[in-house]
Amino acid sequence: MSRWRDFARMTPMRLTLRLVALFTAVSLIAFAATWWLADRALLDATEATLESQIDELSASGRASDIAAAVKAAAARADPDDLILRYDGPGGVVGNYPGPLPDGELVKAALRSHDVDGNFVLLAKDVADGRLVVGQDADPFDELREVFLRVLTFTLLPTAFLVLAGGVAIALRSARRLRAIEGTLARLAAGDLTARLPPMPGAPDDLTRVGAGIDRLAAAQEANVSALRQVSADIAHDLKTPIQRLSVLLGQARAQAPQMELLDRTGAEVDGIVATFHALLRIAQIEGGSPRARFAQVDLGALAETMAELYIPAAEETGHALILSMHDAATINGDRTLLGQVIANLIENALRHTPPGPVALTVDGATITVADHGPGIPHAERTAVLRRLYRLDRSRSTPGSGLGLSLVEAIAKLHGGSLELTDNAPGLRVTVRLPIRPIRSTVRLDD
Repeated sequence: MSRWRDFARMTPMRLTLRLVALFTAVSLIAFAATWWLADRALLDATEATLESQIDELSASGRASDIAAAVKAAAARADPDDLILRYDGPGGVVGNYPGPLPDGELVKAALRSHDVDGNFVLLAKDVADGRLVVGQDADPFDELREVFLRVLTFTLLPTAFLVLAGGVAIALRSARRLRAIEGTLARLAAGDLTARLPPMPGAPDDLTRVGAGIDRLAAAQEANVSALRQVSADIAHDLKTPIQRLSVLLGQARAQAPQMELLDRTGAEVDGIVATFHALLRIAQIEGGSPRARFAQVDLGALAETMAELYIPAAEETGHALILSMHDAATINGDRTLLGQVIANLIENALRHTPPGPVALTVDGATITVADHGPGIPHAERTAVLRRLYRLDRSRSTPGSGLGLSLVEAIAKLHGGSLELTDNAPGLRVTVRLPIRPIRSTVRLDD
């Protein structure tokens, strides 16, 4: 039911229903106008016939002669087809002595004195009396039946055929729209290789929209690819000399007496190397190449392994790392990268919060790390996901500002999401991953 309701709300179907409603309304108005004109013409012809009969019966102008003429004509007439009556000075004469409606020209149903039917009656005052002549209304009933049959066998089937054709066209448009929506969803999820499938049929406005989306996606893919290539080139070009500098500083520390200054210099260089490694890894993840290594990963077993690795470090800093699991899921992903997610979240909690509990929870395919530290202001929760962004209070602590950026990139690679919320007090970081298998895509330029 929901599927059909959604289909009825789609623009092509709504336009179809409106056009069918407009066609039906216009046709009904045209049928009604035609029937009224035909009924009016038949009534005018009937009135002319009745007037002719009245003129013939009242030609003498004397009441006695009119009564005699009506009596003779009524004796020959069938009261089911023709009504004749004269209310003159000598009394009522005719084949219908029952009550008659008021008015000069009326349609009336007569139900008495062996008469049962609908009639068109014309009345005129003649020779000190009232002469009424009536004709059965069967032609009017037949006209109405003809129009009803025309309405039933032409308008309704035509409206149904128009509706069926509109539904077929709407279904075709709906398939195209779903293809466009699916492509846009893949593009929004970061798959810049997504393109619309070939659309059958003659080109139309949806075809032009699809072509525009493909051109935009191609341009965006080229721009992002160029940007990633530049970032990767910079990282590769600078990584080697920085690593050489780190080695030379290590040699200098072993030979020079001023160890403290060299140690500080070496630490800074190590931080630069770590930053470039993180930037390069984010670029590779966003490129999608790790999808080729996806396999089944047990999040529960992975969380237990990471917790065992970090419990000693947590104890050294006065923290208590607490692991909780509820129906931990097995998902399709990269075990190393998912372990990096848990490691980064734990390290952030240990580095930026005072001694206290740090909770690592795996619930299905959702990973949560919560602490009781100062948290992150709501206004800055989007900013901290940017690369190299650091809060003012964190600038004095080790780190590059790439931890949460890397976590978000890995979550998106797996089709998941990252959410920062208040733990009251502290910060709660939630990574939601899909349980369904993720389609692997290998890029030709990876």
